[in-house]
Amino acid sequence: MEHTHVSRPQELERAIFIGAFAGWNDAASAATWAVKFLVNQWDAEPFAEIDPDVFYDFSESRPTARISGGALRRFSWPSNRYYIHRAREGAEPGRDVILFLGEEPHLRWKTFAREIVNYSRQLHVEEIALLGVFSAEAPHTAPVQVSGATSRAAVLRRMDQIGIERVSYSGPTGILTAVQDTARRDGVSTTSLWAGAPHYVAASPNLPVSEALLRSLDQLYHLNLSLKDLARAAQRFNNRVSHLVAADPDVTAYVHDLEQRLSAAEAGEAVGDSGFNPDLSGIHNIPRIGELPSPEQAILDVEAYLRRRREQNGTNDAE
Repeated sequence: MEHTHVSRPQELERAIFIGAFAGWNDAASAATWAVKFLVNQWDAEPFAEIDPDVFYDFSESRPTARISGGALRRFSWPSNRYYIHRAREGAEPGRDVILFLGEEPHLRWKTFAREIVNYSRQLHVEEIALLGVFSAEAPHTAPVQVSGATSRAAVLRRMDQIGIERVSYSGPTGILTAVQDTARRDGVSTTSLWAGAPHYVAASPNLPVSEALLRSLDQLYHLNLSLKDLARAAQRFNNRVSHLVAADPDVTAYVHDLEQRLSAAEAGEAVGDSGFNPDLSGIHNIPRIGELPSPEQAILDVEAYLRRRREQNGTNDAE
């Protein structure tokens, strides 16, 4: 492959490709974190990477560096990396799993998507499954709804059986859909799973959304995932968000309004717009689980936000 550097060649059969991209398709970092969870749970090993040079504007997506004691310790470019999990107890008998963690590119999307699909064919990938998350006007108190789109009738029937809604959407899209379309045109079976992250919770990663995606993925492809610890962490996450929301009456009213609108929509009733769209951020303190990737550090303190908001509402004359 022209843009793919392979460090450890693989000979695979009936492989399934599971991938996610940071960026537009990854609200609250929940899709990429779900793939990181799989990399960790299966001790998946990297074996290939796409060269970023022709696909990124590095002034927009800058390389990162770590300097310690006056010495440059690490320099990292935007990465699109493949990992391998050989079929053992964690997947269907005889089925290898390729995990892909990427970043939405800025340039040459057609070439980028073609690179992924061509390499997938070379690796004898039988199915491509892509994970995405969007910001949604949904309450954190409701179960995370997962929807999907697929090129296979059999997968569509399984989605219906396990409660994954069929996606209906028209509008701008991201690299995940570009890869899905390229694969479809090339005759490679492709499915995308999407979940909505409550827009007023800025904590990243949103663990309940990641857990919902992984549970749906597990049900759809029988991956035999162990999700009990993650489910408990997701519940602690939501409990913390509920505690913080309860500290502000306006935000509590907004979440209650979202709950009512959701109930009305499920009952087939018309739903109006409340007109209240706060920039609410959430925090959490989820203990590290083994070598599980820790949550990103750029988490806004909702308590400070709410305190500032009350001060602004009550002391405008002092400013």
